Amino acid sequence: MSTFLGNIHYWLYDKIKLHEELIENVIDIAKKNDYNSEELLSSSYSKYGSPVSGLLENEIDHSNIHGWLQEKIKSVESRLAYVVTELFKSNIVKKEDVAVIFYKNAVDIVGKLGINEGTPQDIFNLIFDYMLEGMPCDRVNEIIENNRIMITWKTTRDLHKVYWDEVGGDVNNFYYFKDSWINGFLSASGIGYKYSRTENGINTIKKVWFYGWHCINGWGT
Repeated sequence: MSTFLGNIHYWLYDKIKLHEELIENVIDIAKKNDYNSEELLSSSYSKYGSPVSGLLENEIDHSNIHGWLQEKIKSVESRLAYVVTELFKSNIVKKEDVAVIFYKNAVDIVGKLGINEGTPQDIFNLIFDYMLEGMPCDRVNEIIENNRIMITWKTTRDLHKVYWDEVGGDVNNFYYFKDSWINGFLSASGIGYKYSRTENGINTIKKVWFYGWHCINGWGT
């Protein structure tokens, strides 16, 4: 295995660290609700591995770059599913609380990016610069329509269900949180895009603007 670290490896590592931050934010809410989270965190580490936070070049196994990143994705996704599910079982944190965490995370990111324009393809690319969908070779998102008004893609495989099933959770909770993150991203960008997702895994980001009496929705009316 090559020891060379490229941009794609740093890109993946940043996505992993973002999801570590989301776990920390969920734990913070639990603490505010007078929940002792240390035992839960310790259990999540023993079951699924500890988080990493240092520089990638200092943390990664240079003899197995791909495998190391894959294991870290598995670790953070498993711990997110485990922590959220356990807190739900104890009625410590509500589903809506976690959704707000995801929403605010996206809003903060947009604020740092300073987005004020972009095509549907641009927005799609930015979203998946942050949201985890396995490794690039998994090719989970298949674009089925792409034009100046909208982009539609199909989720070809559910890479997240296995993590939620393993902890006795519901993967639909994860998709609810992810939808909230995307909606936060689009809302904060202020450039007139709306997101929708069907039960069979069809996702759409569509431009919707209102100008006086005229509504541009799709190709306009």
